[in-house]
Amino acid sequence: MASQEQNMPFIRNLASSDRKLRTQALSSLQTFLGSHRSLARLDALKLWKGLFYAMWMCDRPVPQQNLAAELAALTSCVRADDVPVWLAAFWETMAAQWTDIDVLRMEKFLLLVRRTFAAGLQWVRDGAYADARADALLAVYAEFPFELEGDLRKVPVGMRLHGVDIWVDELERLGMLDADAEGGEKAVAFAKRLSQIVEPLKRSPVKTVRAKVAEAVEDERLPWTERKADNEVADATATGADGAMDEDDDEEWGGIDDK
Repeated sequence: MASQEQNMPFIRNLASSDRKLRTQALSSLQTFLGSHRSLARLDALKLWKGLFYAMWMCDRPVPQQNLAAELAALTSCVRADDVPVWLAAFWETMAAQWTDIDVLRMEKFLLLVRRTFAAGLQWVRDGAYADARADALLAVYAEFPFELEGDLRKVPVGMRLHGVDIWVDELERLGMLDADAEGGEKAVAFAKRLSQIVEPLKRSPVKTVRAKVAEAVEDERLPWTERKADNEVADATATGADGAMDEDDDEEWGGIDDK
């Protein structure tokens, strides 16, 4: 522990109530992450614990919004091979602390989760949706916000519900639901894979999660949902036309009316 603190002396300052000290610590962390050869899980957890308390003590809406964006942006400072470890440590830290967050602080942590969730998507997009990145990120999301077994000790229900709330929003915000955009086909294919992790939660043992997921996977912004709706309309139209023809066929022809 002592040797780790010597290697990362800015850890304690991340949770400082002194704004200037926290800013300096964040800058040091960016440098540290950019120059570090590899990131062990325990080191990542220790860093995120410090970052959690930095957010905890951050007051006023604008500084909170800025800090949430800055912490999420740290993902881009981490070596590509270490990003899954970094993001998994974030989710593990948030899950461990979630039930201790009071109502007055919850809003800023919801924002931090949203921004960091999007940072993971951005990492996959920046890598041109390479299978290795996509697989790694989806594995992290399947383990934490979209954990299937319903283990509330591992992932609290509020964190699950927030994950279900934001995934379509962030896909849309990053242009990952637009098949006509540059790289759109790969983006939509990745989004579909993400939906396949979310959809099984319709069988979650937690009732509120089941209800939220049932609504989310039918979101009209999802391109495959839109196509499904179009097909249903087309089928209904065809069925109606066939029915009308059948009714006409059932009528007996009575000849030409001379009246």
